[in-house]
Amino acid sequence: MDFSDAQAQRLTQLYSDGEREILGELAKALMKGNSTRNLKVVLNNVQTIREDLLAGARTWTEQALPAAYVEGMNEAGMGAVTSIGALHQQAMLVLAENTYQRMVYVDQVIGRRTDDIYRNLALENIRGSVAGFQTWKQVAQAYREKLADKGITGFTDSMGREWSMKTYSEMVARTSTRETMLKGTANRLLEHDIDLVEITGGVSEKTCEACEKWVGQVVSLTGKTDGYPTLAEAEDEGLFHPNCIHSYAAAISFEEAIEEAKGEEEAD
Repeated sequence: MDFSDAQAQRLTQLYSDGEREILGELAKALMKGNSTRNLKVVLNNVQTIREDLLAGARTWTEQALPAAYVEGMNEAGMGAVTSIGALHQQAMLVLAENTYQRMVYVDQVIGRRTDDIYRNLALENIRGSVAGFQTWKQVAQAYREKLADKGITGFTDSMGREWSMKTYSEMVARTSTRETMLKGTANRLLEHDIDLVEITGGVSEKTCEACEKWVGQVVSLTGKTDGYPTLAEAEDEGLFHPNCIHSYAAAISFEEAIEEAKGEEEAD
């Protein structure tokens, strides 16, 4: 397990445990019968779990992401980091806050899903009392089957794909940690006036087409180096997608390679 995976696993485990607790609370409500009072107790219990998850997410973003950023700085190969300047500190804060807001989105979806269950079951309870028919058990059974099959769903990414709570949280954890490490590497290289990087990570049978095209290619971090595609262009074409395993490292241009070779000849 590499550094980013180890950091991501902490948040993934937190939300995996949280989803299991929430599903447990909902299961108890759906099994106990059409009691509005019981449903309100469950809603309160779920709210407590949500608050704990957000508190854990805040702690994780404030600890794990700065550590990942520094790890990325060290991987730049410019020597061990001994001090962190204002630019790097600001970058860490922005990355941590952006990731935390994604977990706020998770909390909002959980809230909507549990509120939907409460409203629909409460409505069926009223309908049964007034109209003389009972569909509460049927609705509860449908919810039990859906939650058992898919968990808490409704988490949609920028490409419109829907995830469960567990898989979405895992994707956010892995992707944000990797992105933070890459940003630390990039800012460290730019700090030393290095603009060109080579896309690394290798190619295997599991490598997607978007990544395969770019592995081994040299790109410009900023676009200021003529004759090279930019990192932004590579990302626009799908590189560094969610759960991507690829990275980059400092590269030298052809002209720099020539100058380096000349220097070695002169030294001989």
